Amino acid sequence: MIRDYSDHAANERTFLAWLRTGIAVIAFGFVIEKFNLFALTLLNGTDLGEKVHAQLERYSGPFGFGAGHAFIAVGIAAILIATIRFVHTGKLPTIRRRRAT
Repeated sequence: MIRDYSDHAANERTFLAWLRTGIAVIAFGFVIEKFNLFALTLLNGTDLGEKVHAQLERYSGPFGFGAGHAFIAVGIAAILIATIRFVHTGKLPTIRRRRAT
């Protein structure tokens, strides 16, 4: 049996929540990247009106590329920091509570 299981379980739940958040942020970064690629393909592959062409140019600019990469980097950083904190917290000594009698 794991000593101080409730502390360990709380640490693990927190780690898994941060892991889930990091994966969601990375997935959102991929969605932004794919939309940027879709907009560029649509822009170059079809003959649209001038107004639609201008909107697609605005959507597929460097912001989409940079924002997608930034979200992916932030998600990876969140996972790395969460892993470091999980290991560090797991190694901390626990304080034993005195039972009131």
